[in-house]
Amino acid sequence: MKHTKFITLTVGMFFALSSFGNTSEDPLKIVQKSILEDPLMEQISRMAHHTVSTGLNAGDGYGEVWIRDFNTFIQVAMDVMPDQQVQECLNTFFHFQGEGGDIVDGYMDIRKANLNDPEGYRYRLSETCPQYAAHKNTVETDHETSLVQAVYQYVKKSQNTAYLQTVINGKTVEQRMDEALQYLMNEKFNKQYGLITGATTADWGDVQPEHPWGVAIDENTHYTIDIYDNAMLVLAIDNFKEIAVNKAYGEKWESVKKQLITNIRKHLWDSQRQKFIPHIYLNGSPFPETFDENQVYYHGGTAVAILAGLLTKEEIAHANQRMLENVEKAHAQTIGLTMYPTYPTGSFQNVGMHPYGYQNGGDWTWFGARMIWGLTENGFIKEAYEELKPMLERVVKNNGFNEWYTPAGEPKGSGTFRGEAGVLCRAIEGLRKWAENYQSVSVEEAQGGMVLFTFGQSNSANHGVGKYQPEHQVYNYFEGRLYPSSDPLIGATGYGASVWNRLADKLIDEKITTKVTLVPIGVGGVEIAAWAKGGYLYDKLTQTIAQLKEQGLIPNYILWHQGETDNIKNTSKEEYIRQFETIREAFRSQGIESPIGIAIASYHPECIDSEDGNDSQIREAQQTLCKKYSDLFIGPDTDKLNKALHRPDGVHFSHIGLDAHADGWVKAIKKVR
Repeated sequence: MKHTKFITLTVGMFFALSSFGNTSEDPLKIVQKSILEDPLMEQISRMAHHTVSTGLNAGDGYGEVWIRDFNTFIQVAMDVMPDQQVQECLNTFFHFQGEGGDIVDGYMDIRKANLNDPEGYRYRLSETCPQYAAHKNTVETDHETSLVQAVYQYVKKSQNTAYLQTVINGKTVEQRMDEALQYLMNEKFNKQYGLITGATTADWGDVQPEHPWGVAIDENTHYTIDIYDNAMLVLAIDNFKEIAVNKAYGEKWESVKKQLITNIRKHLWDSQRQKFIPHIYLNGSPFPETFDENQVYYHGGTAVAILAGLLTKEEIAHANQRMLENVEKAHAQTIGLTMYPTYPTGSFQNVGMHPYGYQNGGDWTWFGARMIWGLTENGFIKEAYEELKPMLERVVKNNGFNEWYTPAGEPKGSGTFRGEAGVLCRAIEGLRKWAENYQSVSVEEAQGGMVLFTFGQSNSANHGVGKYQPEHQVYNYFEGRLYPSSDPLIGATGYGASVWNRLADKLIDEKITTKVTLVPIGVGGVEIAAWAKGGYLYDKLTQTIAQLKEQGLIPNYILWHQGETDNIKNTSKEEYIRQFETIREAFRSQGIESPIGIAIASYHPECIDSEDGNDSQIREAQQTLCKKYSDLFIGPDTDKLNKALHRPDGVHFSHIGLDAHADGWVKAIKKVR
């Protein structure tokens, strides 16, 4: 009697995987495979685009469109909104630009603005934009730089350089960008240090400690210089120089940028502690002398400094390690942790700024993901991917994008925070772009060789022992791109060894072909019904076929290895045949007439008390299919590879088993050539 307990064939193998063949292994190959196959990235990207499509304000609870928020999700907005709407948002900030060049913090529908509240914002009105009221948080110094960066992103993504010549109130956008930067030099530049100034805040925050609300400079303000504001300016200057049509702007701002970088390194970088000092105070500190502020490590400002090119690769590595250590000390979840240690209780009059509250040690993906950008841009791919994952996971857990999180992971603030959606999308896109291009070659390289389409369950995927790197010209096709092939194959589950790279080398050794392209989509643990019409993998199958056909890559052979799970599930011969016929039709209905090889595969140790672990119903179904259809052929009988030397875990093949499996496919293909 068979065991009827369903056991999923292991997706990952927990014992050590030895390597055979060419043993050199690229450590980034695993990272590349993980990124390309990560379903969470696609899920978050879809969620983010939906969230941004519902508005341009920061999120629920906010009536305003803030420029420093919009700067972080403008690229996603461009994916889901009409071009005119995105341009109008940018233009609105220029409509409210001050005579000295300053940029407002945000704007909102004038009907919702309380213009007469003496304790509220000091609203600014515009004759050319009367439907809105705007205001400026004077504590922070990133509004001008945020708008310049946002325009840069718009122009680079849209390639609409003509937008820079759009005239708003008698001046072009390009002129207004220059005036916004010049405002900082005229009104915020400190000649003693050669850097721009602002009020005291917690890193990139916009709340000063001297006031319960804390968003307006007054007689109690303590003026400072910090890394965030100055790094944002360096980044904005770089952006402006790159897109400016008038090259005189580039010459003008290049000298300013060089001066800023020199002074940042001279005055803000603590080479002994390998960190940026929190503040240079210009009229005293608001914090007690007993508090050593220089022990505080700013995560957000450091991330922006990395994006601005202010740190070496060695310093970036040190910064990332320090952030990880801070996360552990704070018992936080991600490097979005604002700072460590925090400012003590009572440091800010704003009641929300308690230790690990809001901007005083809250965990903000809004800045944590910017560190991911910096890591990716500087080649720290493995670190970027690993540190991004907890940020993605909590979006799914909380079913939305939240403004910030407590160290324990409790979501706080807006529940549709578009800034988080935007920065995560850019982080995902950056890693995907790297993964898609890493070692990729032209699809044309596959021409003139043999194309093998392989699928089934774990023994058609990467669940064997003894990872193998081909010695010949073998490629791995995945979602429209081609990569040099090695184990584990991209596109199939598992991170161990596969039969297919061995088979490719053997086919070339036999002079059957000069090169091989593998199209692997096998999934561990699945029954045949998953691949059949109506199954959850059927769309994956048909979409891969369609993409191959569109690119002119027609498989020479389609190789199927599956049956172990159907042995456990007691699938009948008739049902197995019926299901496979729908799989065959998936190819034939799209005009792919390539021969399909079916391995005789049913062995599973869970069924050892019946037919020595084999299943005559499955075996007969596989053989009957090959007799019934002339375009199907019998592949290797892997049920015979059932000894310990073949399957060290009883299910998946060792390097000996994989070699024997590959030999069986070579013989089968030779027969039908």
